[in-house]
Amino acid sequence: MRALLLAMAVTVPLLEPLAAVAAGPLPVKVMLIGDSLSVGGFGDGMQASLLRRYGTNNVAIFASCGSSPEDWLSGTFVTNCGYRQTTPTGAMLYEYHDGRRPRPVKTPKLRELLRHYRPEIVIVQQGTNWMDALAATTKPDAAHYRRIILDFAREIRRGNPSAQIFWVLPPSSSKYPARVHEDVESWINEVSRQQGFFTINSRNITGPYRDGRTGGDGVHYTDAAGRAWARGANTKFLAGLKSLALAPAASSR
Repeated sequence: MRALLLAMAVTVPLLEPLAAVAAGPLPVKVMLIGDSLSVGGFGDGMQASLLRRYGTNNVAIFASCGSSPEDWLSGTFVTNCGYRQTTPTGAMLYEYHDGRRPRPVKTPKLRELLRHYRPEIVIVQQGTNWMDALAATTKPDAAHYRRIILDFAREIRRGNPSAQIFWVLPPSSSKYPARVHEDVESWINEVSRQQGFFTINSRNITGPYRDGRTGGDGVHYTDAAGRAWARGANTKFLAGLKSLALAPAASSR
């Protein structure tokens, strides 16, 4: 997939990736919403697994570098550091290439994506881009972040009340203190218990971040490390699906 499209450092208009999508719904089985980690190796791994399991006509993947959950809900968020989109109608991947910045892309809104693709399962890989601000304070506004997570989950369920949600928690880093990871994990887990969705503990999968081996900046992962994380996350995802299949019909978990 990495060879699909690599952006060149030229002046280009802002890309609105859904503009070329045909009108009308295009239902899929599963959708993934992610940030730069899903633009990179983790996204490669999850994309390969989902396409293999469900086929090209049943998978939609959207990943926007630098994005946080709120950026998919309202306002305008333009990424200029990477974007991945894979749908039944085609695929695009914009990344840095030979040190040159990828073209800017306007991040689509979750409501629009849900209306068009109507997924039965939504995998969310979000939360890391909150951590710079959280590391700069010892008194984070926990209620603010819980509200965003709740709004995100409610938006998914508004699009499909029976949708199953799997939230992939941020992986290990060496840049951010443990307390920041613990805060983000606790907020997402709290809302998951209220809203009945699954969480996947990425730090249990990745283990400690090893500078120079896991990645080079303390946050992002090499392609190999990202794909290894994706394999572990996919195993947890499939286990969650199995538990749903075995659960009583009245259960939401």
